[in-house]
Amino acid sequence: MAERSDVDVLEDLLALESRLISAYEAALRREAIDVGLGETLRDHEREHARGIEDALRHAGRRSPRASVPSPGLTAALRTPESFGRFALDLEAEAVASYTEAAAAIRNPRLRQPLGSIMACEAAHEVALREAAGARVLVD
Repeated sequence: MAERSDVDVLEDLLALESRLISAYEAALRREAIDVGLGETLRDHEREHARGIEDALRHAGRRSPRASVPSPGLTAALRTPESFGRFALDLEAEAVASYTEAAAAIRNPRLRQPLGSIMACEAAHEVALREAAGARVLVD
């Protein structure tokens, strides 16, 4: 199996960030997340996406735009609790993806920014859990 290029890794991360942005935007529209928290998380994800897009442009590649919405998002938007579980799963996926990317990336200058984004995604998990308070978000 051929090793993935840095561009391939970055494109996958950008697709993940796009899914996160879309999820938080939808949750805000449907009032499935606290406005302050949702806007903060969405804005962080937008910053992450911009950083990855810049890295891709630096590599001479245009960033991919189209992504398929998650089939579970519509169901998750029914209640704040179900969206909380959905968002936690997405954020956990992001942490795992950034962990893998930081280990796989060849350009050493990208490791620190990817690690920083990974830490931010982990902080998002904490914020989501705190916002849930006494509600149980893990099945």
